[in-house]
Amino acid sequence: MSRPARESLVDGLNPAQSEAVVHRGGPLLVLAGAGSGKTRVVTHRIAWRMREGLSGARILALTFTNKAASEMRSRIGALVDADVVPPTIGTFHAISARMLRSWAPRIGRGPDFTIYDDDDQLSAIKRVLKAEGITDKTVRPGDVREAFDRAKNEGRLPTARDLPADLLVAGGEGVPDAYEAELRRSNALDFGDLILRLAQLLEADAELAETVRRRWPMVLVDEFQDTNPAQLRWLQAVAPPTDRPDLTVVGDDDQAIYGWRGADVRNMLRFQETWAGAHVIRLERNYRSTGHILGAANGVVERNSGRLGKTLFTEAGEGHRVEIEAFPSPRDEARWVASRVRALCRDEDLAPADFAVLLRTASLSLDLEEAFRANGVPAIHVRGRSFYERAEVRDAVAWLRLATNPDDDVAYLRAAAAPPRGLGETSLASLASAAAGSERSLFAASASPPSSLQRRARTAFQGFHTLLESHRLEARRAEASLLDVARICVAPYLDALRDAAARASGRDEDARQRLDNVERLLDAVADYGREAPDARLGDWLERVKLVSDADALPEGTAVSLLTVHAAKGLEFPVCFVVGFEEGTFPHGRALSTGEDGVEEERRLAYVAMTRARRRLLLSWCRERRTFAEVRRCMPSRFLAEVPREHVEARLEVTPQSPSRSFGRRVAPTASDASLYADPVWDDDAVGESGWRVGMWVWHGELGKGRVAGVSHGLRTTLQVDFEGVGRRSVVAAWVSPYDPA
Repeated sequence: MSRPARESLVDGLNPAQSEAVVHRGGPLLVLAGAGSGKTRVVTHRIAWRMREGLSGARILALTFTNKAASEMRSRIGALVDADVVPPTIGTFHAISARMLRSWAPRIGRGPDFTIYDDDDQLSAIKRVLKAEGITDKTVRPGDVREAFDRAKNEGRLPTARDLPADLLVAGGEGVPDAYEAELRRSNALDFGDLILRLAQLLEADAELAETVRRRWPMVLVDEFQDTNPAQLRWLQAVAPPTDRPDLTVVGDDDQAIYGWRGADVRNMLRFQETWAGAHVIRLERNYRSTGHILGAANGVVERNSGRLGKTLFTEAGEGHRVEIEAFPSPRDEARWVASRVRALCRDEDLAPADFAVLLRTASLSLDLEEAFRANGVPAIHVRGRSFYERAEVRDAVAWLRLATNPDDDVAYLRAAAAPPRGLGETSLASLASAAAGSERSLFAASASPPSSLQRRARTAFQGFHTLLESHRLEARRAEASLLDVARICVAPYLDALRDAAARASGRDEDARQRLDNVERLLDAVADYGREAPDARLGDWLERVKLVSDADALPEGTAVSLLTVHAAKGLEFPVCFVVGFEEGTFPHGRALSTGEDGVEEERRLAYVAMTRARRRLLLSWCRERRTFAEVRRCMPSRFLAEVPREHVEARLEVTPQSPSRSFGRRVAPTASDASLYADPVWDDDAVGESGWRVGMWVWHGELGKGRVAGVSHGLRTTLQVDFEGVGRRSVVAAWVSPYDPA
């Protein structure tokens, strides 16, 4: 590839982007609004420095998803000569894991340590609690895991003071130390360890830290607003504030939506204090959305007090105003979404893949999935890493993990039962007790099982140990291919699945599906082997473990149903955001945490709104069912914060009937305070006194019926005799006048 002219790296950039690309002279904060060309600035900045003579080997770029890292590599590759050394680009966790494998003995681990995900971590905690005589009825293991994660995200190892009160009452003060001992015996680290342990190591070893700084004198961090205190500590060790390092951080404080994961937006808000004298550049021109969408989003997020401040603008024109719609129930809301998608596909040359329906919580998807199915509109619920979370896939991966790290106790217990090999809970408990007493792993202890065990159990343990040892040796053979090793290791489990599928003889589709999923897993191993011919099994395992749910892309020809958190970083021509009610969006949990929780929810609303390029549609329901309870809802406060000049005439909704459309449009007026404070339905479609005994009405679910009684209270209620159903009491707003003729 011929190198483009130096000037081409800033040609086509706006003034703020150009200033960020060519900045020299110490720390830089690029405050990049949604759709402002952030990735272009980051990649051009790296390419610019490489054109100036800085080797790519001396540049470190940190991201939060593998998808972002891959896109960054691709874009930089198109900007520089093909034969230059590329920069080091990866996620915080992937880069940390790579460095820790080189220095593993310094933290009491072997280089083949296993990375425990949430489920592995939970399994380890359950084992620790059981060993301490604490049952699940006393304390939820998930609460303990959250406490440990919270401490490590804050940049410290957990202690007794971090534990749930119930656990302390039960005498569990030693659980944090016991958990760390469990990780050590299993040669494992959890996700929090990857960041914290490296930060501690660099702080404690000045020579090692200086080696890292010399290797990477230029450091860039993408999505800086998502960093937690431990990552800030890590970064300060690599790029010390006192050195005025060549450090660039890029992000948007208005898109800080991961506080529940430990992210701390104050890292960004205080950047100029931490790295004194840092320069700030604001990217405010939006290249994604139209004017009304940006005006609506700006009007909401500017209500937050904890922000650095910026106002997005566009040169793409005003576009369509934002639609805000109200519905009697989630089912009516879902039917409206599906019908609008069909209409827009027909009228505006759009395809289903151009649409996204954004949800505050995944539980809101059921009515939508049913409505799309009923309307013949293809839709897919994007759920991230669900394939790797299936039980049979986790079983197969456990066998692969043991080939690289046989001391992994969580994987050992999983593989020992998949397929079953006559090792019951009592036998495993005896082995675990012997292993803990000698500070060995289950694998090491199984070479010479306790003499107290029956001969059959001892023989089974020894046979399992021999099998795992053969897998470990196979994985270390230099000439063995990645796929061959994986096939050999998974063979015992795969054979059991094949036998189960054969016995089912087509009667058990689940058995066939489990077999297919494990075979698909081997296909994924084969694909990786083709991409990286020199890769070993441990490389593939690490890649799988470090995939985040944000790496899942909604692809294909269907409408995407996804949570707002999963949608961050994506964009669609048309976005629906449903469930804009108090208690749903903002979520009830956030409301209980005070103003900080409300501000994060407001940022989440801003993220949702700025995913839309051409059309944005927001909706809420007056009633929503939660489990067995029907909850009366109020519209979200965020709807009231959308400036009126950006809102299309609102729709007053009545349920579908054979003779009427969904409703009629009513233009908002300056005096219509209820439009934003509490939008009203079209209860008065016939006139408040127009509902009368004997008139025919239509209900979306119950069909046609005649009014037998009318009650005027807080809301008009009708007694209706529905054909084939009988008498029912319904809210007047849920029915429409109907002419049976």
